[in-house]
Amino acid sequence: MSSVTIVGGGLAGASLACALEPLALDITVLESVPFESNSQPSFDERTIALTWSSRQVLDAIGIWQDTQALAGPIHRIHISNRGHTGITRLDRHLIGVEALGYVVPTRVLGQALAERLKASTHIDYRSPARAVDLDITGAAVSVRIAGEQTPVTSQLVVIADGGRSPLRELAGIREDQQLYNQAALVTIVGVDRDHDCTAFERFTRHGPLALLPLNGRRFALAWTLPPNEAEQVQALPEVDFLERLQCAFGDRVGFFVRCGNRQLYPLKRAKVADPVSVRVVALGNAAHVVHPVAGQGFNLGLRDVAEFAEMLADAVAKGTDIGDADLLRRYAAARVAQTRRVLGFTDGLLRLFANELPGLTIARNLALNTLEVLPPVKHLLLARTAGLTGRLPRLSRGLPLASAP
Repeated sequence: MSSVTIVGGGLAGASLACALEPLALDITVLESVPFESNSQPSFDERTIALTWSSRQVLDAIGIWQDTQALAGPIHRIHISNRGHTGITRLDRHLIGVEALGYVVPTRVLGQALAERLKASTHIDYRSPARAVDLDITGAAVSVRIAGEQTPVTSQLVVIADGGRSPLRELAGIREDQQLYNQAALVTIVGVDRDHDCTAFERFTRHGPLALLPLNGRRFALAWTLPPNEAEQVQALPEVDFLERLQCAFGDRVGFFVRCGNRQLYPLKRAKVADPVSVRVVALGNAAHVVHPVAGQGFNLGLRDVAEFAEMLADAVAKGTDIGDADLLRRYAAARVAQTRRVLGFTDGLLRLFANELPGLTIARNLALNTLEVLPPVKHLLLARTAGLTGRLPRLSRGLPLASAP
């Protein structure tokens, strides 16, 4: 019997496995998608935005050194309201960090994590291996894998297989969701001038348009639109798409000269009522999905990882059961509270900036202009953006699990 079975070897599940490796637990990771170690970079590869505290987590678990060379740092954030006067600028120096965040190719981060899992002597990394059922009996949980006769049995099961997790429902963990009637059009765009490590958030009448700096004269674009319009914009020839984007964003970054493959993602808000069950815990997108307006999706999942890994480390140090109900309840209490705050923050931004009522237009212009001249408020917003608010777990401070608090 293993100590922990992690269902889902994606970014959240693999990060947790790497975080737990120093504890010398026997860990099994089940990933349904085959790992492709020979995938090559391309202009339009997918990216992920990391906050400063997420970078600290990756550094503490030994992954950052394998990804930092291709990570685009964010030194400044420029926030504006399309067609109106509201504007504010946020700079890393206000909170004294090397960068407010980083934009990393998902492929690079995923490969670094997977290679680490495969090289570990404490981790049994199985790919492809699709979990199809689980059975909870006393002090153990058994996970059945498609096409295999013998289930994987462990003291604790972590469900980290994404927002459409079938095992989450089998474990009795219920999800509530709200559709936003919006879609995110995601691609990589090239420009004709240097971006100076500046990220842009441009609020339009339909929703936010974000440009995140990558290495070279490239940005990762996330453009929120109504679903029907998003499909129309996605289907445009490249020259027409770039013209439409230029019209929506303006010329603050110069001219858009190239775009990669365009993908659409329906946007929703989702969270589980309770992320734990008997000897089972859900984390990452299996526990919550947030609107990308504040860039907190994967970062919220990494905070789950840091918090849960610290609690398991303390349990191991004390010699207590890592699947203990009281431990899981403490984790749930900590994460439900922060998840609620993040969801409330993103919903508040959407209500303020995606509504064209005259009163709200005036309010958001006033909010942005007031923020520009109030450094203490800027500091608070930046600390939240960088993931530095509230009690930080050891990993989120860049410390190994064995360190004292």
